[in-house]
Amino acid sequence: MKSSSLNRSVFRAILSNRPYITRECRNRLGRRPPHHFLTTPYTVHQRRGLFGLSLGADAKSFRAARSTPANVELALSRLVDVVRARRANTRLPPDEQIVDAFRFLFAARIDSPRPLTRNEVFLATEAFRHLQEHGHILSGDEKTSLTEEDLEQVLLALASAPGRDRFRTDARILATYIFDSLQEHFGKAETLRVPLEQGQYPAQGSLLFTYITVLAKTGSSHDALQLLRQSPAKSERHSLPMWITILKGLAKEGRTQEFWEIMQEVQITVGPLDAMSQETLISFFAEHNEIHPLKKVFDLTLEDGQVPTSTSLVKAADCAIVNGELEWASRPVAMLQERTDSGDMAGTLLLWQAVRDPDINYIRHRIEQLTESGVTDALSMKAINRLIEYAYSQNNADGASQFLQLAESLGLRPDAKTRSLQLAYQLKQGDRAGAAQTFELLSREDLPVDRCDVPVLNHYISALSFSNDHEYTRLMQVLDHILESGADLEAEAIAGLCHVFLEKDELEEATGLLRHRVDSYPMDDRARIAAVFRQFIANPAVKAQRAFNAYELFRHAFPESTVEERLPLMQSFFDRARPDLACLVFGHMRQQEDLRARPTPAAYAKCFEGIAKCKDIDGLQMVYNMLKLDLEVEQTTRIHNALMAAYTECQQPFVAIIDHFWKIMDSREGPTLSSFMLALRACEKWIPQGGHQARHIMALMQSFNLVITREVYECYIGALAGQSEFENVVELIDEMENDIGERPDAVTIGTFYNAIPWQYRKDEVEKWAKKAYPELWEELESYGDEIDEEWEIRYFKIDRRIDMDDELLFGPGEYHPVIAQETQSMLETPAT
Repeated sequence: MKSSSLNRSVFRAILSNRPYITRECRNRLGRRPPHHFLTTPYTVHQRRGLFGLSLGADAKSFRAARSTPANVELALSRLVDVVRARRANTRLPPDEQIVDAFRFLFAARIDSPRPLTRNEVFLATEAFRHLQEHGHILSGDEKTSLTEEDLEQVLLALASAPGRDRFRTDARILATYIFDSLQEHFGKAETLRVPLEQGQYPAQGSLLFTYITVLAKTGSSHDALQLLRQSPAKSERHSLPMWITILKGLAKEGRTQEFWEIMQEVQITVGPLDAMSQETLISFFAEHNEIHPLKKVFDLTLEDGQVPTSTSLVKAADCAIVNGELEWASRPVAMLQERTDSGDMAGTLLLWQAVRDPDINYIRHRIEQLTESGVTDALSMKAINRLIEYAYSQNNADGASQFLQLAESLGLRPDAKTRSLQLAYQLKQGDRAGAAQTFELLSREDLPVDRCDVPVLNHYISALSFSNDHEYTRLMQVLDHILESGADLEAEAIAGLCHVFLEKDELEEATGLLRHRVDSYPMDDRARIAAVFRQFIANPAVKAQRAFNAYELFRHAFPESTVEERLPLMQSFFDRARPDLACLVFGHMRQQEDLRARPTPAAYAKCFEGIAKCKDIDGLQMVYNMLKLDLEVEQTTRIHNALMAAYTECQQPFVAIIDHFWKIMDSREGPTLSSFMLALRACEKWIPQGGHQARHIMALMQSFNLVITREVYECYIGALAGQSEFENVVELIDEMENDIGERPDAVTIGTFYNAIPWQYRKDEVEKWAKKAYPELWEELESYGDEIDEEWEIRYFKIDRRIDMDDELLFGPGEYHPVIAQETQSMLETPAT
């Protein structure tokens, strides 16, 4: 049997939920599984071949190459070349190399099943589309074209990968490209058939079954159902596995009502479930702890008087016991008591005894009874562990200790499962010292076949990582143990490790950790890891360069991050007075190909606000040029407001008025209240035209019958003070209550003082204020001050910020810029 044929048979057996056995294969269990190549900063294995390449074959070909991560990486790099060439319209790699890399990638995934990352699926999809456009799909030339066997391997890899995503659009799209190509080549009727092959379960060899599995696993159960209904074999008995796959998909998507509707359709169209189909569904619901649908499936009548399998009975009883459904659990337990064929049933029967009567002597007696009756594994640590696990779940540490003593009295010794249960409980109780001791014991045990140690070790990593004391040496020991054993790291553990590495400024370690893992996680898990980076980058205690280094890793590892998630990162660099870095963050958003990830008008406005805060003229010009070239973003009032603030702070107040205030007044949206305040602030710094323009702006507000608020009035005071109109400002302050109904306060006086230029003029304001408003001056001095060392000018620490998040003054269709246009024409006439 050829290797590729063997692999396909194994994966079809997995899809059909059947064991695969061959006489030539003997199962041998060692202390540890074969060690996989790990490209991480902790375990590096070098196998040097010709020029450092470890292909195991010609460097230009992947034929007979080993399925190592290094070779997979090399194959992916060739597919990257395809994508880059297609985007840049440059020379493409030879078709033979593209086919070779594509073929090897999926052959490698068949050899070592694991979730296909989004990057891998994206690159494969782009390469397939290129080959399809150039007629290199099923063309007959194996060197430059993908064959039927190649396409089948892609579907098998997509169907067999143990994905954790509830929905996976990218995998479904690639599978659909493959299946459509096969339909076009062989005809729709041929691909919808369910062929029978000698010695196979009928649906096992069907491309239709494989494609339906992909659809059901990637959140497209409706499409899978429609496809199956089109098949001429939909009512045949051998189509039952496909119906079960669709039912699992519906349950996974949370479509409970549709699940039962299709279940009824199955029973009418195909007939009752058989015992193996029932086991598949019961196992699914037990895994997700859904007792109610499990009970309904358990109660279904099976084909030809069949009875539930022992696995179904064990899963059903366990789930019912955990959920407190003891009365219902008695049914599967009673059926189990009549059997002796399953090793798992011993633990369930002992658990049933312990739940009703936890007396150690009774349990010992029950173990002896089961052993004498021939129940497999009744006298084993595996069965006792079930009791220990239940005791810990009830927070009964004393009970767990008693069960452990019982095991030792029976000549049994704790195994990896026992230590995992102990470690999980100690972590739950916050017993760090006990956890460290238990981990040492666990690390010396043989690796359990079911890898029950992996979840608790991941939890141990996250607990250490997010604690005040990381116990770094211990943390690295746990990490090394997981990686060396070939186990996966969960998202929370990855998040914790990244948290530690960022704190310790070890970005290389974080990069190595993420590189071959993060792309395979579901979006929710990726968001959890990304949150650690965002929190670190936005932390004001982190220096700018360290934060930006972390940001560089973040943007490459999480390209799907939204504008809303990136804006606080940009803002953090403005807050650190590093507008250059903040504008780079904005520029990266602007470079996104996905329009949904590109800056919105609100994002542009936030960026200009930050530029104003930092008075960064270079950043202003760069981002404004981006805006002018961005055809997807309309220049809104919110944007023009922020541009006014930016140009004013960058010593170009005339641009703020001429190019932006009057654009607001001539726009469809019209102004906000802050538009007038920002324009007045620009007038404050526009010498000598500011006073003249400020009066025009106030006249414009009055023409619109707008209420002059305290904030607007004080901006007007600042505008005239900025032009050194001392007497006019004094008159405004004295008449303030008559003009707007509010008395001046300390901020009013402080605005006058801060806005007027030159220190000798400020001294005149001080002399006047001490005489005219002594209490307000005394309050103003309590605010504190600061000295501009370069110009030796004093400023009071008052808050003159303008809120630019206010609403438009006019509703849709209410604003008519006629008066604004007339005023603008007046502006163009030189003042006399």
